[in-house]
Amino acid sequence: REYFPVLIGFKPAVDAYRISSGAKQEAGHPVDPMMEMTCMKVCEMFAEAVPGVIIQLMAIATSEKNVDMTALLSLGVSAFTTGFVAATISYDWDTNPAKRE
Repeated sequence: REYFPVLIGFKPAVDAYRISSGAKQEAGHPVDPMMEMTCMKVCEMFAEAVPGVIIQLMAIATSEKNVDMTALLSLGVSAFTTGFVAATISYDWDTNPAKRE
């Protein structure tokens, strides 16, 4: 049941729907939907976003030519979105009524 959204890249939307609809932990699932969404965001951040920023930094640092403004803009956007994902993880946990008790 879970493999199809993962294969088509729709898992973040499924997780967000479960959180917004107030879904509870199902029998047989090791974690609740909030923890599952957090784990997926952290995996995406450390497996995709952070390495992408590092690769861009290395490309800019080792460039022998003048670095184009679009490369710097791309680096800034990548770093900003990585920080935004980290901030939304914290925000989701801070504003979750069940976790505030």
